[in-house]
Amino acid sequence: MAITYSILDNLTLRVAGSVDNINNRLDRFNNSNSTLGRPIAANVRGVNGSVNYGATNIWSNENTLTYNTVFNKKHSITLLGGFSMQATTAKANGFASQNLPDESLGMDGIDEGVVYQSNASTSQNSLVSFFGRANYNFSSKYLLTATFRGDGTSKFSPAHRWGYFPSAAFAWNIRNENFLKDVSWISNLKLRTSYGITGNNRVGDFSYFSSLALPVAATYSFDNATPAPGAIPTSLGNQDLKWESTAQTDIGVDLGLFGNRIEFTADVYRKVTSDLLLNASLPVTTGFPTAYENIGKIKNDGLELSLSTVNIRSGSFSWTSNFNISFNKNTILALTRGQQSLFSTVAFESRYNMPLYISQIGQPAGMFYGHIWDGVYQYSDFDHPSPGTYILKKNVPDNGSPRATIQPGDVKYKDLNHDGTVNSSDRTVIGRGQPKYIGGFMNNLRYKSFELGVFLQWAYGNQMYNANRLFLEGNSAGRLNMNQFASYVNRWEPNHESNENFRVGGMGPITHSSRVIEDGSYIRLKTLSFAYSFPSWVTRKLNASKLSLRVTAQNLFTLTKYSGLDPEVSTRNSVLTPGFDFSPYPHAKTMVFALNATF
Repeated sequence: MAITYSILDNLTLRVAGSVDNINNRLDRFNNSNSTLGRPIAANVRGVNGSVNYGATNIWSNENTLTYNTVFNKKHSITLLGGFSMQATTAKANGFASQNLPDESLGMDGIDEGVVYQSNASTSQNSLVSFFGRANYNFSSKYLLTATFRGDGTSKFSPAHRWGYFPSAAFAWNIRNENFLKDVSWISNLKLRTSYGITGNNRVGDFSYFSSLALPVAATYSFDNATPAPGAIPTSLGNQDLKWESTAQTDIGVDLGLFGNRIEFTADVYRKVTSDLLLNASLPVTTGFPTAYENIGKIKNDGLELSLSTVNIRSGSFSWTSNFNISFNKNTILALTRGQQSLFSTVAFESRYNMPLYISQIGQPAGMFYGHIWDGVYQYSDFDHPSPGTYILKKNVPDNGSPRATIQPGDVKYKDLNHDGTVNSSDRTVIGRGQPKYIGGFMNNLRYKSFELGVFLQWAYGNQMYNANRLFLEGNSAGRLNMNQFASYVNRWEPNHESNENFRVGGMGPITHSSRVIEDGSYIRLKTLSFAYSFPSWVTRKLNASKLSLRVTAQNLFTLTKYSGLDPEVSTRNSVLTPGFDFSPYPHAKTMVFALNATF
């Protein structure tokens, strides 16, 4: 709801507010016919169920005063000032019960079982902001904007509660200068520059537990950190955190030619983010594996280009195009606690619970880290003193397994320090998860009542970690009855010395390696649309003023070398863990038919 009141002709007051109440209940019931409730020895919970309640209340209020004035017909000024408030309260409680005596009662009988888990929590936070903005326009030639805002959050301690964020932008509309008034082929020319600081306080709410007498088996949650069993969740909070801040400088140019039939835009930027709020690993002594901390500094330098053209424009036919491409270079400037490197582990399989990514000062964030795959051991790597006996040659390094156990067809890694054995000292950067550039190309064609739109999208220069191959191309985890990719047919066998896949059982020590690092570059037909507007004689018969049919298809075709289902997905998509592919849902191929009628 909002109310606007004109105090004076050029002074306006606006008051806006909202209240949202969200209540939900989540029931889970596993009867004897379900996977989690079936009567087998491994199911110690028997028929079981859980119920959880949640309630969230959010209210907000914003108040602004806006002043507009023009003097001497050339100077235009707009001033805005105001303040806002917002508060959020969330409550949750519930329990889980096992060995329900009468499953026919369903959820009505959940309280008759044995309670094995319960939870009750309350979280709350508030935000107060004051802000101001000034716009100045001189003859539509020189435009200046300056803003300032201060934000205070209850998530942080009083010492770090407030963040202050100024910004300013200037634009020079060169096209309106006298020296270009007779240059008709330049329809637009503008130079822009800006600098500003923004803030981020997106961390877990400060939480209060209604009871500390919960069972040890319960899973506690406190400010996004999970304590060890028995730990009292009062030692960690957000009280040592402060605002994450991002300072960005941008210089851009807009150019229009021949009545804007050709429009070109270029932007160069530098963005430096300090005190990043990241979920960091903690010392074992805290009882918490992770918690949010302000960590280091990161820089992004980029270039963005776009070109729009009207290729053909006639009475019955038109064709327009839009091309864009973006380059971004990401660099770590600082970490925390004197670190030179930050390792990141992706939790997806306990046997691979080791760092897969490294972020180093002076290098891009989230580089793949592991051993370099060097094919598989061949007969030529072994001495063969007797039939069926193969001994690894002394000048051939091992793969981390005892030398006596290594056999032809086993996986092989590069010994980078040349000490004759492969271990953690031979791990190195094996790929990058961030593309060198991304882009798109859109074409719209219209002929009389027909329209066709074609949109291509691409990314280039990044790699993907295809973790699916760890299990389905050699079964390195040793699962029973696990089917394999067809590509594993080309594996090493005594009469087929392939260097593509290791022999059955030849996976060697469990480790991350470049074997499953693949080129993630792609170009995709992202959108294809076709529309037809029916002629007036058809719409008149239907008593309609307009009638059109549109067919839109998404993700029809992808050109890529990546062997996974979709090079565009990442199941651990953060700046520290990009390009990770493990059991994702690919972008679906869809087709939508729409009939639009106006009566």
